[in-house]
Amino acid sequence: MSVEKVIDISISSNFHEFIPSAILRLQYIFPNIKIEVTAEGLTAFGTLEADVPKFEREVIYQIYREKIFHETLPLRQSLYQMLAL
Repeated sequence: MSVEKVIDISISSNFHEFIPSAILRLQYIFPNIKIEVTAEGLTAFGTLEADVPKFEREVIYQIYREKIFHETLPLRQSLYQMLAL
């Protein structure tokens, strides 16, 4: 069984630091897809049972979700600290 390239997805450099964490989530959602980080974003290999546009939307959503998680982490930690007092 050969592995075929499914799609290249360009991601703004502002989001590159969040790609590795998002890939962990994506591997759970798309276990048959291998995702590699590239200089421009990422490349997916494998066979998609779902359509490619849906996969691309999910990738972008997971990266954005990871960005929001990191940005709000200090706020959540402060709230938890206040509640623990």
